[in-house]
Amino acid sequence: MKNNTILSILVLTTIFLFVGCDDFLEQAPETFQTPQNFFETEDQINEAIAGIYNTNRGLMNSEHWRFGENRSDNSSFQFNPADRGGISNEEVDLFLMLSANPNLGDYWNKSYSGISRANFALENIDGVTFINEAIKEVRRGEILFLRSWFYFNLAQLFGDVPFVTSAGDSPDEILSDEFLERVPVGQVYDNILADIQEAIDLLPNQNNTESGRATRGAALMLKAKMHMALQEFQAAEALLEQMQSLGYSLQADYASIFAPDNKNNSEMVFEIQYSFALGQASNFVSRFVPFNSGSDILGDSGPAGSRAGQNQPTQNLIDLYDTDDARFLHNISFYDDGTTVEPWMSKFNYGFEDQGLQDVNFPMFRYADAMLMLAECYEETGGGDPVPLLLQVRARSMPDSSLSTEESSDLEQTIADERRRELAFENHRWFDLLRTGRAVEVMTAHGIEQKAEKATVPMEAYTNIRTLLGIPLGQVEEFGFTQNEGW
Repeated sequence: MKNNTILSILVLTTIFLFVGCDDFLEQAPETFQTPQNFFETEDQINEAIAGIYNTNRGLMNSEHWRFGENRSDNSSFQFNPADRGGISNEEVDLFLMLSANPNLGDYWNKSYSGISRANFALENIDGVTFINEAIKEVRRGEILFLRSWFYFNLAQLFGDVPFVTSAGDSPDEILSDEFLERVPVGQVYDNILADIQEAIDLLPNQNNTESGRATRGAALMLKAKMHMALQEFQAAEALLEQMQSLGYSLQADYASIFAPDNKNNSEMVFEIQYSFALGQASNFVSRFVPFNSGSDILGDSGPAGSRAGQNQPTQNLIDLYDTDDARFLHNISFYDDGTTVEPWMSKFNYGFEDQGLQDVNFPMFRYADAMLMLAECYEETGGGDPVPLLLQVRARSMPDSSLSTEESSDLEQTIADERRRELAFENHRWFDLLRTGRAVEVMTAHGIEQKAEKATVPMEAYTNIRTLLGIPLGQVEEFGFTQNEGW
């Protein structure tokens, strides 16, 4: 095989643990080997699945927010003239990326790493005896859920992508020349819609003993997101209505949703697990504090790094909130160093431990998102009234939750705005813009605003707004893929 870096990490590294609770937490890592000498016991299958969860955690922690949030009009970055080493990150926000940008390769590689791990587990699970064979089918459902999630994001971001379900004879072979071609995105959706339906059929409603594992609710929500991306709102509507009977509910207080002492609560449909006590602390918030804040925010674990100040709230997002909205008060803070005042994303700030680490989980899917998705479906199909769902989400955070006359006259925009307020910094905004076909329009206006507000924004920024990412240059050079338009 050629010098492909996508999946060689499966041979060279170990399966690090995904953190949940109970025995799901405490499995010992195993060196990833070929299926012939690795997949022999139930514990080994569980370790392999833990590796898939862990790959997803890494993707969500380091790459997904750049393309789901920072690429949107919700956030930008704090320009640091003294440290210009993070230009490749800034280029994501400014729409100045080239296909050689390392963030593209990192997202592609991690996604296919998770897919490869899923394929190996799926290909070998039938040959392993479980103490409880029903649990084997639940584990199969988890693998299908995670693989479908990886492919769904690849399809949204890159369009046509290689779609591989075979493990081959070794981890390397899965993305060798004989397997590789870009499959039309419609075919990718056909395949993952079938896979996620199988996951729905296999997964339990709740995991009462092992928090952090995928459930039927998570799979229903993922499939609904797929249908909405395809503009199939009636199909999504039926799936979201099924979720209403699965025991999910909104937390009474917005700030409590994400608190470390309230993990895996009734609003969380699928949550990325972290645990400080078990050596799996989260660190994503430390890169979002202003770089000039020193130890004022991070405390003894500081000072802030010179490349912090990422995912900085935009003025456009700030202006969308009422000043007494609890979501505004919790999601966005302002740091004043005596010279400048910098907004920063404080949504997950519940205090820091050593080296900027936290004991905070990250919400991948939560019920408020599902409710607003269902409201959007009702607005599209006329199958129900979207207003009660919207107001139920809003009422938790706003003293006056009623709709204005202007809001009532344009419910589509009102729901979109409510999603921005409610789900800010949870990596949904770019995908919402793609789904509604407004990405180019909104980001063009955003670029005009950014240039007016910041002298550091180059004139060429936001002039080539592409709804699909470029295929990473290394992949184009190695496999001869046709590059996406505009790259």
